[in-house]
Amino acid sequence: MKITDLFFFRRTGVILLSVVSICGVFYLNNKIKVDFLDAKIKNEKQYNYVNNVFNQKMEENAETSSISTKMKEYFQLKPTLVQTTKSQSQFDYLAREKEALSHIIFDSVEKDTSVTYTLLIIISSHVNNRNRRDRIRESWGSIFNWVTVEKYLLVFVVARTSDAKPMIEIADEARIRRDILYLDIFEDFYLLTKKVIVGLTWAKSNVKFKALLKGDDDTFVNIDNIIQFIKINDIIDGYFGNTIYKAKVRKFGRYQVSKKEFKKDIYETYCSGGGFILTNSSVYKMTKLFDLNKIFRIDDAFVGEIAYQAEIPVRGIKGFYMYNNNCKYQKDVMVSHPALIIGCNDFLLKKSLIDNGKLPRDLTLEKQSCYDEKVVCKIEINK
Repeated sequence: MKITDLFFFRRTGVILLSVVSICGVFYLNNKIKVDFLDAKIKNEKQYNYVNNVFNQKMEENAETSSISTKMKEYFQLKPTLVQTTKSQSQFDYLAREKEALSHIIFDSVEKDTSVTYTLLIIISSHVNNRNRRDRIRESWGSIFNWVTVEKYLLVFVVARTSDAKPMIEIADEARIRRDILYLDIFEDFYLLTKKVIVGLTWAKSNVKFKALLKGDDDTFVNIDNIIQFIKINDIIDGYFGNTIYKAKVRKFGRYQVSKKEFKKDIYETYCSGGGFILTNSSVYKMTKLFDLNKIFRIDDAFVGEIAYQAEIPVRGIKGFYMYNNNCKYQKDVMVSHPALIIGCNDFLLKKSLIDNGKLPRDLTLEKQSCYDEKVVCKIEINK
């Protein structure tokens, strides 16, 4: 075989891959357009934005760059942290808020704008984790499992990938479930901070609420206990959870943060990102300091830094069991992590429902402290 033949086959292969990629994105674009129109998720202005986003994605795929390369480019091209100052003009604040909201591809959340929710629950979820979202909806996210009469709203914040299938599926899920906020941000551990910023900014701009719980899709939440805490603690500025004090900024490994991103060697006190509570006033103050172009990659430590700058006190409270690897039940539980195992989630829910009277007493279950009775039943409060 001649060298010229090899070059010919190589060029032909690249052209075919480009054509397939472009056709796939055209199909994705048209499929999501139909879904949006059928569900009437957004108005014409937002629909036009979606159209532009996916047309841009088509052009990116035509360049035949790999997703890993795109992710590196995406992160490196964004300016990293320069300390956010408190003296930002009103114009700059509104511009930053508009930029954050512009990353919302669609908002399918069904909400009542005439009421003030006692609790707004914002759950960060990977777009591929449909099973986790369904488990939450059917267990602790269901209004039928709690005795409270207070209003609460559950919202899942998901981002996008380069694959067409998850993007089609999330559009279908959003149309049916009406609880999805879908962002034009890549799903990546190091971009979780951006999801938090957009999620909290959306909350401030679209929902009336007394308090907000930010959590992850691998946690268990006792809504009765959280609402009771909110009602008892009538605090204007508050940031509550499992507190982390004087954590060192790591320079290597998964949690590494460079000096360019964050100049300090010690993080300000912050709450574990698996679940924490912010009052309405705190969310408003913090969103004024958010800037998508001035972040660092550890989302929970970033929230703590912004809370510090906004002069919001951080309070460690009981009920946030963030290292509950043995799935131990505590009557005062508000958030327990991890709860990935279906049996663990069900165990914590049943114990909670017995305590709040939604289920009849079960003496056998009441004697069981942990989901797995074979392990030493204990909880590590801090790590």
